[in-house]
Amino acid sequence: MENEHPEDQLNAYAFFLDRKAKDVFARLDYALKSGMHIQREYPRPGALYRFLETHFASLKQYYADLFEMLLTKGGDEWNVYYYIDFQEGSRGNVPNSPQYRMYLKPEYILVGLLLFKVYKLDANIELNKIPDFINLLYQEYEEVMGKLHLLFAKISGDTGSDFNDLKVNDIIYKAFGEFELLGWIAREEDDKDYFVYQPSFERLRQMYYPQIEGIDGLLKNSEL
Repeated sequence: MENEHPEDQLNAYAFFLDRKAKDVFARLDYALKSGMHIQREYPRPGALYRFLETHFASLKQYYADLFEMLLTKGGDEWNVYYYIDFQEGSRGNVPNSPQYRMYLKPEYILVGLLLFKVYKLDANIELNKIPDFINLLYQEYEEVMGKLHLLFAKISGDTGSDFNDLKVNDIIYKAFGEFELLGWIAREEDDKDYFVYQPSFERLRQMYYPQIEGIDGLLKNSEL
């Protein structure tokens, strides 16, 4: 019978017994259900990460039992990150939650694929400014950027000749805004041009690795 042994349920959700739960859990729960990926260096301060690290097993049980969601641990060693995923065949049991209602638009996915290629695959790991990323695309990936203009115009339905660099730059900045909400990058409050690539950006690689490997063909064929 459900709740026949409430003490067993309390033990399963032992994180509630932590004296820090009152201050931390509500913020943690909202962040996870909003699609945020939580890692050691972001978001700051690190209380959410430490709480997850300490109580991962009981929190995992809690989300599985009550919400049909999978609290998942990715990465390793210093690059560990946590996020909410769904059980197979389920979209979760939180009808009013913003959880993954924020699907990335195709053009933002494409910006993410390019960032992963430029930053990780092509080893531009010193890159930390959005304008520098844009300039690098124009300078070293000129052919790609020409195709990108056409693809962005096609996606947006703006096939006129006025789809210019400013519109492309605007899409790139909006994409970085989405990446920040997901915790894939960190940005400074007083300098939104500056970003820090986070371990959880690996999630995009996991979901779209074939497209990253064949980015030129992806752009040529507009397959998103």
